[in-house]
Amino acid sequence: MLSTPFSCYNNFMKILNLADIHYDLNNTHLHYPASHEMVTKLFSWLNEHAKEYDLITISGDITVKGTTTKDELSYVKDRFDQLDTPYIIIPGNHDLCPLKKMEERYPGLEEYEYTSLENTNFYKVFGEDGVRYSKVINNIHFIGFAIRNDDPDKILDWLQQELLSPYEKIVFCHFPIIPTRELGFCSTWDYFRIENSINPLNDLIFNKDYKVKAYFCGHQHINSIIKVNNTYHIETASSVLGSCSYRVIDILEKNITISTHFFNGPNNWVGDLLLIDRSVDTTHGNPYEYQRGNQQDLYMQIERESP
Repeated sequence: MLSTPFSCYNNFMKILNLADIHYDLNNTHLHYPASHEMVTKLFSWLNEHAKEYDLITISGDITVKGTTTKDELSYVKDRFDQLDTPYIIIPGNHDLCPLKKMEERYPGLEEYEYTSLENTNFYKVFGEDGVRYSKVINNIHFIGFAIRNDDPDKILDWLQQELLSPYEKIVFCHFPIIPTRELGFCSTWDYFRIENSINPLNDLIFNKDYKVKAYFCGHQHINSIIKVNNTYHIETASSVLGSCSYRVIDILEKNITISTHFFNGPNNWVGDLLLIDRSVDTTHGNPYEYQRGNQQDLYMQIERESP
């Protein structure tokens, strides 16, 4: 959600992209114990550095129990409202559960809300811009959206209408919509939450006519960059777990550059790596490279269209 209007000079923008910050209000039974200290450090870092960016974006999973504990969502919103930098925050599965009956697997943690989008905890805290964000800034159309598996909220129809605009676009959602690794767990893992919406999203996001320069997501806690047609599918790893990563998006007149940075340095991991026994493929020779990313996953320059 864009909190305040702003403008950038000379068509230059510097954007901070975070993902999966997993704020947990429960201090005694933490879902991600290793990340608790890092979340505190992240907010302190933002207090110092947010002013260096024109915009902050978060690709979902801002909480652990947002579907059942609205106070977690409110706390994160309050922290970002205190910064001087506008932001876009869209929900992940821990903030707005996309799949029915997940409460049977993760009671109290990830529960589907059997109600309209407007009555969900996330919407009550972040409003319309938190689930359907659309704004043109310096001739770039920024789009962010929530998605539930069966699309009861008609997000796909809304997204298609937004993509018809004549501008180049950068899109934010929580979920990867293509396999993010050739082999290993990310080649198959956890796409089921939105499996009924993945194919329609592919048809929209990767349609060359819609000028989507980049699609940013999170969810699997890895860094990945894959080009499909004219669009870069970019997953940003968790900012508080694993490699503790963030992306910087520099929008210039002729190109867009994406660079990856690490809060604690690339060898200082926080918490256990996800599915370490399934974290290797032909271009990522060990679990740390698989999850941190290789050079192709960490930096990219995207050419812009001529005006």
